[in-house]
Amino acid sequence: MPSHYDVLPDLAFGHHPVYGIVAANPKNLAASTWMLKGFDFHPIPDQPTLYALAHQERDGHGRTSRAVELLRKAGYRVDVDAALDPSLAPEAAPARSRGPQGEPDVAFAEHPQLGIVAAIDDRASGLSGLALAEHGWRHNPILDIYTLPVTTGRDETLGKVADATLALHRSGVQVAVHPCLAQEVAARPRPVAATTASPVRGQDAPRASPVSAAALAASPARAGLPGKAPVPAPAAPTAAVRPVDPRIAFSRDR
Repeated sequence: MPSHYDVLPDLAFGHHPVYGIVAANPKNLAASTWMLKGFDFHPIPDQPTLYALAHQERDGHGRTSRAVELLRKAGYRVDVDAALDPSLAPEAAPARSRGPQGEPDVAFAEHPQLGIVAAIDDRASGLSGLALAEHGWRHNPILDIYTLPVTTGRDETLGKVADATLALHRSGVQVAVHPCLAQEVAARPRPVAATTASPVRGQDAPRASPVSAAALAASPARAGLPGKAPVPAPAAPTAAVRPVDPRIAFSRDR
C-alpha cells in the first residue's frame, strides 16, 4: 500500500489569497526547487515549501500554464488549479499544433549508452545550439542529440547541465530536465569559488562570452530571473529509474 509521501504530487500550482500565483513543493525535493527557480518562482519567507511567481503582471497565467506542461512532459507529477491547467484550456489542442507553446525547446535526460545528453526541438532558435556548444556540448548529427566528451566526469557533466540550463532560461528558452537527473544536478556538491586575481600586466582581461551576451540581450524575461544558480537543498532519496531518451519530450514528429 503506497505511503502518504508516495501519493503526494511533486509540485502543485494554484492561487493564494495573498501571494497570487504560487507553487508548492510538498516533498521539499531539491530538484523541484531548482526547476521552480528556473521558471521564476521564488521562495516565500517563513513558508518552507511555498514559492510565488515573480512579475505576475507579465502573463503570469500563461507562464504558469507553460511551466506546468513542461514539468509534466519531463516526468513530474503535477497538481494544478483548473484555471491554470493547460490540459483544460479551451484551445489547448490548436495551441500545441501552432507552435512550441507547451513543448520544451531543449530537453536533458540520461541515455542508456551515452550518459547525459541534450536534444533540441527542430523549431527552437539556433541560439539554443550555440548556448549548448558554449558549455561544451557537441552535436551528434547521426542521433541528432548533443553529448559531452567521453572524458567528462560525472560531477563536471552535472555542472554543465546546470550552467547550460541557467543560460538557456536567461535567454527565454523553454528547458525540460528529467526529474531524476534534475534531482542529481540540484544535489551536486557546490564548486569552491576561485579567488579573483588582478590581471597581469600585458595580458587582456577575460572577455565575456558573445553567446551569453546575445542570449541576455534577446531575453524578454532577463530582468525577472535570478542572476545566480540556486543553492542546492538536501536531496531526498529517489527510486532508481530506467534511463530516458530526451527526445520523448518532443511529441511532434521530428
